[in-house]
Amino acid sequence: MNHRQRVLTALRHQEPDRVPIDLGGTVDSTIMAVAYKRLRKHLGLSAGSTRVADVYQHTALVEEDVRQALGVDVRVVFDEPNEWRQGFLPDGSPAEFPARFLPQLQDDGSQVVFDAAGNVVLKMPKNGHYFDPVYSPLADATSVRDIEKHLDAVESYDKPSHLDKDYEELAKKAKVLHENTDYLLVGFFGGHIFQSAQSLRGWEMFLMDLLVNQKFAEALMDQLAEANIRRFERYAKTVGQYVHVVQFEDDLGMQDRPLLRPSLYRKVVKPYHEKLFRFAKSRCDAYLLLHTDGAVSPFIPDFIEMGVDILNPVQVSAAGMDTKELKREFGRDITFWGGGCDSQSILPFGTPGEVANETKRRIDDLAPGGGFVFSPVHNVQTGVPPENVVAMFKTAREYGVYHS
Repeated sequence: MNHRQRVLTALRHQEPDRVPIDLGGTVDSTIMAVAYKRLRKHLGLSAGSTRVADVYQHTALVEEDVRQALGVDVRVVFDEPNEWRQGFLPDGSPAEFPARFLPQLQDDGSQVVFDAAGNVVLKMPKNGHYFDPVYSPLADATSVRDIEKHLDAVESYDKPSHLDKDYEELAKKAKVLHENTDYLLVGFFGGHIFQSAQSLRGWEMFLMDLLVNQKFAEALMDQLAEANIRRFERYAKTVGQYVHVVQFEDDLGMQDRPLLRPSLYRKVVKPYHEKLFRFAKSRCDAYLLLHTDGAVSPFIPDFIEMGVDILNPVQVSAAGMDTKELKREFGRDITFWGGGCDSQSILPFGTPGEVANETKRRIDDLAPGGGFVFSPVHNVQTGVPPENVVAMFKTAREYGVYHS
């Protein structure tokens, strides 16, 4: 089987020749840039020029020689920029960044990004590894009419200003990859609704809105859903023709519980997810992947009902996310993309042998019958030893062989 056939077979809930493998095939199953440079060195590959396309998470664009070395079957179609600039990673090593992304160093050692109006919208603390959104334009809103005053922010929230490639340009790249490689292609769309509403309104304020100001919360999520639907109409006609999976995102879980009660989700939030997901499925033949972190098992029946085909990252250390139970209960109806190795404890702090054993356990739980794409839980973090990364993927390649 080639790469594409292998993944498509698994997505059809059939067993391919081996478990499909992903690193860098989605924006949430990749590797942070510092860890990537160490991995390249450990693999004996040239240093090259690492590119950081996802500036929020400081993740690297995985290159072909790394894909080949690790046995990766997937490539991402991501709206990376046309122009790049030289910069430096948190460890001081050089890398390339989107040319329009220009954080400014502050006296306290933090880095901040301003919008056109002079508001600080992103911030990375001194010695930090991520940029976090810190500006909530709807924080002081008191009525539904106030949303209309900030429609530009609502409409553009999922499209960062530093990205300068439109869908038509991205479709050209996707077409080349579709016709000239045998990789399974994942198109990143985003489509945040709940998460965007939290950022626009402020995390605490929006969670309170869900309880005491539901009319406002529903109006905001409806605007976000409509904005995403308009964007997806263009996406489906361009990029959507060439990708096999489209990635949506909306984090709904914490480590020990969901962010909101399932009953509240179904009453207030789910209608807008369903509106967007059903529209996407009606316009594009690709599989729908939903990235949602944390303890989300109570929502999985809802995801399946709304047409979600794939769940990522399968955070195995979160409450209720036991891989054996997830596979038993939901494995016939949804593909698990992730869950390959506990990225919070074993991958960063275990030995290569412990990583291999953890990887075997997750494959035993999730691989039978197909419906599983192997990747670590979320992105490989900066401090993960490259020996552990290699042990994880080597085990997945060798132990993940199906014996029919």
